[in-house]
Amino acid sequence: MPHRKIDWYSHVEDLADRLLESLDYLCWVSRDSPLDCYKTHADPDPLVLATELLSEGYKVREEDLKLLKRMPDKYYKLLRIKLQRQIERAIKNLER
Repeated sequence: MPHRKIDWYSHVEDLADRLLESLDYLCWVSRDSPLDCYKTHADPDPLVLATELLSEGYKVREEDLKLLKRMPDKYYKLLRIKLQRQIERAIKNLER
């Protein structure tokens, strides 16, 4: 079977969507205020966040953790930046 090239950018987009959707849900059902929850996750390490969300039973899968561990640094950094920007937006909206 030929080795197929991984579309890392596509995985970054997919993971960002799933991680953010899961974090949104977590922050709105959390005992803490949503603002405190987002602030706690304001500087996310994607693997740490994915592990936390997986353990909480959200939309993160075991395969996501494996993918994150294999992800090249430039895509991992891109994912981290995407997560951070969206979380910062959520914080700003909640502070209004």
